[in-house]
Amino acid sequence: MGTEISVIGEYALYALYILLVSVIGIFIYILQKKQLPIDISDKETKDKNYKVDDDLLHRHHKHIVKNEVKPLHKDKVATREEFKSEVKNKQNISLQSSTNCLAIYKNDMPSIDDVKPHYFEYFKGQKLLIVEDNKINQKILLNVLKNINTPIDVANNGQEALDKVLNEKRQYDMILMDISMPVMDGINATTEIRKNIGCEHIPIVTVTAFTSGLEIGQMFEAGANAFLTKPLDIHKLFTVMLLFLDNNKSDLKLEEEFAILGINLQELEQTMHVEINDIKETIEEFLSKFSSLEEKIPLWIENHDFIEVQRALDELDMILDLIGAKKMQIFIEDMKNALNKADGIEDYKVLFKAQYKALLNTYRKYLNSI
Repeated sequence: MGTEISVIGEYALYALYILLVSVIGIFIYILQKKQLPIDISDKETKDKNYKVDDDLLHRHHKHIVKNEVKPLHKDKVATREEFKSEVKNKQNISLQSSTNCLAIYKNDMPSIDDVKPHYFEYFKGQKLLIVEDNKINQKILLNVLKNINTPIDVANNGQEALDKVLNEKRQYDMILMDISMPVMDGINATTEIRKNIGCEHIPIVTVTAFTSGLEIGQMFEAGANAFLTKPLDIHKLFTVMLLFLDNNKSDLKLEEEFAILGINLQELEQTMHVEINDIKETIEEFLSKFSSLEEKIPLWIENHDFIEVQRALDELDMILDLIGAKKMQIFIEDMKNALNKADGIEDYKVLFKAQYKALLNTYRKYLNSI
């Protein structure tokens, strides 16, 4: 009997031991589970956190530099420095190619403010061809452009335009082309003009009542460079002419060019007592250091590299005041306000290039005249 009790006691102790070990194991397991959220350091979770930071950086690049940041190499995310370097390389390629062909502006042409009819005197000497079948529209265009004081040719349809350009070999600085016309429309006429060597340098601007986009798109495919819609807006016409035409043929007096572009050198001489030689040297320095901005600022806006745009505008603002470019200085202030508000800055790709190009050309003529 005593032996049986002894055996039962051993089993009980053994069972109690197993139970105690199990309880301790469960307790340790529970403690480890509770500590996991605090002590976890596995690679997968860390990588996930880093990915969130990379995504934030990626969005920051998109906002500051460009619409889209693409990896420079497979499985490698571009850093800001690497991406800016790549953008600058692309800019250099674009600058080189832009000198070999005419620019194309597919968006609605923005308006230059406060354009007066006599401002078109700035394009004095330019040879234009109007291709338009509507007599009323012909008269409107001729009346607006009469101040360039150069005979303007008119073609009533695309075939007449081809005869003048290809058969009569007339040289034009710009063609204003309607789309819908009898005999031959503007799309076919533009296509035929672009087929001929020697005609690739002529800007062709579509002037149309079509606003659906289909016909305008076909004109761009045929070789048009920009478009204007009817009824004609002289502010937009002035913009497009500044973009594509130079005033090198003009014999307009420099004083009149200065008045159109809002340049006042007399104020520098009389009010600020600056000598003409000092003004001349400052203009030379301006042309030497800042001429490239004609191409660079529109490209920076295109690439959303607004930091570079802001820096360049700040530098321009100071030197424009020293060379009497009052109107351009006001324009730069408006541009900086638009940049800060992110409001309508895309229009300044065109507006800046158009007005800045004219400013550079006029200052070059001024230096050559001294």
